[in-house]
Amino acid sequence: MLTGKIAWVTGATGGVGPAVIKMLADAGATVLASARNEAEIAALATEHGIPAQRWLALPVDLTDGAAVQAAVARGVARFGRIDILVAVAGTWRGGMTVAETDPATLDLLWRVNVQTAFNACRAVLPHMTAHGWGRIITFGARAAVAGQARSAAYAASKAAVLALTQSIAAEARGDGVTANTLLPSTIDTPDNRAAMPAADWSKWVSPEQIAATVRFLCSDEAAALSGAAIPLYARA
Repeated sequence: MLTGKIAWVTGATGGVGPAVIKMLADAGATVLASARNEAEIAALATEHGIPAQRWLALPVDLTDGAAVQAAVARGVARFGRIDILVAVAGTWRGGMTVAETDPATLDLLWRVNVQTAFNACRAVLPHMTAHGWGRIITFGARAAVAGQARSAAYAASKAAVLALTQSIAAEARGDGVTANTLLPSTIDTPDNRAAMPAADWSKWVSPEQIAATVRFLCSDEAAALSGAAIPLYARA
């Protein structure tokens, strides 16, 4: 389904990244994987049996625009282009009212959620438009479109990711490039289970369900879908 496509996944070693990488590799794509820890990235290729000719680890600080440009240049030098960006990288902070939230928390969420997505999109867009085909999938959250008490800074950062993505969709209209944002509710990850041991985990959206949606958005069948905010709420 994605044979011959070159896909870059940020946040590769987090709760969702490995499922996305497995889906892309199983669908035939060549995968570029980014996180800060190169050893953890390399372990993904071994775990999923991805051959070296369809794999490139790109450890990079995504908040550093120049470093992101250099990483993308390395990927393009190796494979000729980047067709797909799945910008998974992000973080959560919450549990505080607006009045209780310190500026450092807001700054962290802006850097890790917004700046990383902006830098990654900015780096790949010229290559996608030059080839007349591209898929950009970013990660917002349900909080981006439904204000969440005691999580305002997080909600604001994810709303910014959505606005960024919809702006890209408007700019790239006619270039063969689509840009869409996923809005998951609570994701069924080990970290979330540990943080909420009394919750009903069966109601949460799974990384595999998210990866399946990414697969569709990467396909030619999804060519008409751009600028969408896609809810992935499961039963939460």
